[in-house]
Amino acid sequence: MSAPHIMIVAGETSGDLLGADLIAAMRATHPDAAFSGVGGPAMIRAGLDTLFDMSEIAVMGLGPILANLRRLFALVDLTAEHACQTRPDSVVLIDSPEFNHRVAARIKKCHPDIPVICYVAPSVWAWRRGRARKMAKHFDAVLSLFPFESHIFKALSGPPCHFVGHPIVGRFEAHVAHQDFRAKHNIPVNGSLLCVLPGSRLSEIRKLLPIFEQTVKRLDKQIEGLSLIIPVVAHTRETVRARVADWPVAAILVEDEADKIDAFMTADAALAASGTATLELGMAGLPSVVAYKMGGIMGALLMRVLRVPSAVIVNLVLDAPIIQEFLEDRCTGDLITPAVYTLLADAAVNNEKRAQLAPLADILGKVGKTPGASAAEIIQSLMQKSGRARPTP
Repeated sequence: MSAPHIMIVAGETSGDLLGADLIAAMRATHPDAAFSGVGGPAMIRAGLDTLFDMSEIAVMGLGPILANLRRLFALVDLTAEHACQTRPDSVVLIDSPEFNHRVAARIKKCHPDIPVICYVAPSVWAWRRGRARKMAKHFDAVLSLFPFESHIFKALSGPPCHFVGHPIVGRFEAHVAHQDFRAKHNIPVNGSLLCVLPGSRLSEIRKLLPIFEQTVKRLDKQIEGLSLIIPVVAHTRETVRARVADWPVAAILVEDEADKIDAFMTADAALAASGTATLELGMAGLPSVVAYKMGGIMGALLMRVLRVPSAVIVNLVLDAPIIQEFLEDRCTGDLITPAVYTLLADAAVNNEKRAQLAPLADILGKVGKTPGASAAEIIQSLMQKSGRARPTP
């Protein structure tokens, strides 16, 4: 039998990394396998023959999507047509559901026998639950990053869903901590250190930093020797720097990935925007308070459509309200300050939160396997069942 041809499509940086890990795992058992599709730098380095750069479909927000709608539909056509013409042994569509689910439907219409796999489950547990049933028409399997998603897809009549582990576990296992983070950044040894994470989007930062500033002002009056550290990314660094310049406590900005994890490992508590960073805080075992405010009609709509007991993924994974959250109307300095103060001032509460967060890594990991290795095994099995792949050596 000829070498397997696997088509992989990713539209975001996180998907590109997952795709590269998957390619490496597939090559471990099939060194001669061919990979085509859409990806970014990591997947291309791993050996993907990309149709176009994934940045062309990495469009966020309603305005940009509408402005690029004709081009996006053309790229859906191009991607699906590639599968229809080359007939790959399997198709793996990573995240980016608005793009990839359209591609999946087109491929299944053209070649129903090709296994089509969704890698990274959409959040059907949070809103638009009907998507799970619709996905069963176009996907043979879902590969999820969170263990609870398998049960939800089954309950919602979705495709078979397999938990493969979360890549964040490997990132933290590979991290080499700096010997003395406080000394490196001239942070007093005995003072309280608070991590402040206002989000990675400028719109989030504009809404949350004034509320976080109110909180910091109150905490500065209550806690002697308070220090602040704010992780940033390149496109937010100068905006954050300008907006915190007049805060009563001088903030240290860190951009390096290793510095960021060291900050989480060293800090006493965190105040964070709701989002993916909360999973990093949980992995670091850092007691945290989460806040978010969209405001207006969108904020009100969000609170109405959410179908889960918590907006914090750590709470959902651990099935407990460990991280306190303040959303929309409750996102105020008056309400947030006492919650953060307790984490900084009450050692017993702080230690209890750390103990509650401790099982997270074991729950999110698959012992001895990367997510790519687990995903590769499932994909290989699906190809064999469809008669489209040779047995694993």
